[in-house]
Amino acid sequence: MVDLHWKSKMPGSDMSSKSPKLSLPTKSLPSLQLPFRTSDISPAAPSLCAAYDYYLSLPQLRSLWNSRDFPNWNNESILKPALQALEITFRLLSLVFSDPRPHSNHTEWNRRIESLAIHQIEIIAMLCEDEEQNSQTRGTVPTADLSLDAINNSKSRSYSEASLLPRLATWYKSKDVAQRILLTIECQMRRCSYTLGLGESNLAGKPNLLYDHVCKPSEIHALKTTPYDERVENHENHAVHATHQIAESWIYASRKLLERISDAILSRRLEQAAEDCHAVERIWKLLAEVEDLHLMMDPDEFLRLKNQLSVRGETASFCFRSKELVELTKMCRDLRHKVPEILEVEVDPKGGPRIQEAAMKLYVSKSAFEKVHVLQAMQAIEAAMKRFFYAYKQVLTVLMGSSEANGNRVGLSCDTGDSLTQIFLEPTYFPSLDAAKTFLGYFWDNNDNKWP
Repeated sequence: MVDLHWKSKMPGSDMSSKSPKLSLPTKSLPSLQLPFRTSDISPAAPSLCAAYDYYLSLPQLRSLWNSRDFPNWNNESILKPALQALEITFRLLSLVFSDPRPHSNHTEWNRRIESLAIHQIEIIAMLCEDEEQNSQTRGTVPTADLSLDAINNSKSRSYSEASLLPRLATWYKSKDVAQRILLTIECQMRRCSYTLGLGESNLAGKPNLLYDHVCKPSEIHALKTTPYDERVENHENHAVHATHQIAESWIYASRKLLERISDAILSRRLEQAAEDCHAVERIWKLLAEVEDLHLMMDPDEFLRLKNQLSVRGETASFCFRSKELVELTKMCRDLRHKVPEILEVEVDPKGGPRIQEAAMKLYVSKSAFEKVHVLQAMQAIEAAMKRFFYAYKQVLTVLMGSSEANGNRVGLSCDTGDSLTQIFLEPTYFPSLDAAKTFLGYFWDNNDNKWP
């Protein structure tokens, strides 16, 4: 509960001498909506989740994600699925360039997949940079030194032999797009001591990541077929399949990042926690871009594929057939429980504004900026996650029509709609931080020292 008499309880002894004294006029304090319990989400029926997993070969993918081939490399569980998602994107690019249908919008398809690949490379490069800056993980990544290979006259190539990108860079149809992606890798990895080893220029002669050993492209592409290929003749089948495999790979990486965030907060490594929070925020935005690819699919063939795959149940909650996505959503929500630990304040059992007051002091004093960074990053995750679910609902509406997207509940308003809608309409997960900013904004609005 929000205590509107907080100003009489605000301790001022710890405030910086340069910080303004927080005192508000007694009249017309802003009213806040009292927080209510967030709606619970759960996966779809077990049979629907099992069918979803079977279609995407998720058990085999999870086995690849969970494999530990480099025990000394702490970042393996995060970078491996990220690189595998990028490799599946190369496969999707190959599918689009091989599409013989004259009515398909090949130009826009190519642009969107290129953009998706570039944004994934940006996140991968950011994760590599953070790994280099962390003394606990620096120097543990498996690489091949090009200079040593030259001295030893090594006949084996230190760059990838199994990835699709070097082949796409030599195919006349995909050459331009693939070479732009290679240039992106070269530019984004400049701040790292190594590069990805996908055939980029590597003008600095840096060591190459052992891409084939980490990503295992051959095993990834062995999962490109769907269980229904023999009886489903639909050009959108493999595009849908690849799109969801990309999303699931990044969802897994996000979950591992959130586990690391919890450990970092517990160990008071708040700057590292903030960096990882911003990575999760970017991944939520990337997932929305992945879902947008469905807008490029042929409407008739997509709806026919939906029927051929016997997709039943509440269509609006189709994303909840992904158990990984549901778990990721819950983990992002649960970051709210980390706020008292970050502020080093115990929750008031009587419901007082203890956390809110500590947050206001923190924002004004600017003394522990690493706390502000991680709190802001956690709220950025909430904003990105809710945007994802809102965008997902809009994509469903465009693909299938508003009646189907609402679960065939014609005439229902959005506030009484499906569980998907409830996620992006529910109140903030950080009510104390929200209240602190509300009252801080009200303080400045009523400050006498205003610009003319």
